[in-house]
Amino acid sequence: MRRKKYFDWEEAFRFIWESADRDGIWRGDAASLAEEFDATEDQAESVLDELRGRRLIEKLHTGAFFMSKWREKDDPGIRDQ
Repeated sequence: MRRKKYFDWEEAFRFIWESADRDGIWRGDAASLAEEFDATEDQAESVLDELRGRRLIEKLHTGAFFMSKWREKDDPGIRDQ
């Protein structure tokens, strides 16, 4: 479990991006995001809502989200962060 002093959409997005599979699918939900950042589920759900509002992720089904602008991690167009 990570302990984050600040839990915002940017940190959440970075975690989701790094945790997504090769197809750009993150298998997680508000509960798993809250656990990762030592936050409440309500806070995590709010952050997920913000990411959806920014069109960075789309909910596929319960427990899975798709990265809207996904390119494979080994794509030469992606710079290392």
